[in-house]
Amino acid sequence: MQHLLPAPGVPWRMRKLACIVLILCPIALLPLTCAAQQNSAASRLAFARATYYTPTNSGLNSFHCTASMDWKDLLTRFSGADVPADSPLLAYLDTVQLSVNDDLRGNGSLQWTAATEPPVALQPSVQKLRGGLEQMFSGFFQTWNVYMNGSMVPVPDSSTTVTEVGDGVKLHGDTASMSIDELFDKNLLLTQAHVTQPSMDVVAYPTYIDTPDGRVISSIRSTIHQPPTAPPIEVTISTTYSEVQTFRLPAQLTFAVQNVGTFILNLSECKEQTSSKSAVKP
Repeated sequence: MQHLLPAPGVPWRMRKLACIVLILCPIALLPLTCAAQQNSAASRLAFARATYYTPTNSGLNSFHCTASMDWKDLLTRFSGADVPADSPLLAYLDTVQLSVNDDLRGNGSLQWTAATEPPVALQPSVQKLRGGLEQMFSGFFQTWNVYMNGSMVPVPDSSTTVTEVGDGVKLHGDTASMSIDELFDKNLLLTQAHVTQPSMDVVAYPTYIDTPDGRVISSIRSTIHQPPTAPPIEVTISTTYSEVQTFRLPAQLTFAVQNVGTFILNLSECKEQTSSKSAVKP
């Protein structure tokens, strides 16, 4: 599965940007009025940014967790038949050790460790399953990270255009290879992000939960066209959380592809890597 959004390395501040500032105010309005509207909307968005849970601002650099999957449930759902307890494939998968690593500002990955190679007859199936899961959860973290490190709710600057739309706000930004439009409701909650690239077109609909630490991303439903002229693929990723020290870290990751299936990864024994800022709770 390809990334649901551009890699988090593409910064929201659009450094080294060669962009064209779009004039979104009606031509009939005076330039001063347009600038005032832009400044007002940008100020609202900048203020609202503090309402989102951003653990990287409080010193969380990365985390590592032990991971597990219910292999019998997965195989049963995808085969459409009950998998016997003495299944050779199930017996082998039960020996696999899984873990995840995520640095939050960049890449995350699923690690697959096995003490032995699978039986020859099972190798094609195991390799396909392993490759699919590794690619899938790499894409999961690339999408999830930008909602956790503040990239999806940037500090407005000269590289972005922020305008009032009804009771809410719209943010627009361009780079040489990407264009993005975000919609925020009257409470400055991000409700939609539309990303266009030459290779894909993605519309994402995030859902947040309110916590004492701020708005935490709960799920992201995405409609993906890859390439932009291709039929849509519907993908939903979701996360539940547990508190580890002063941070909220994933407890369960769910990756669902419409008309394909749902993959659930349970996390435990999570350990975080922090900087000196970690003494301040987000």
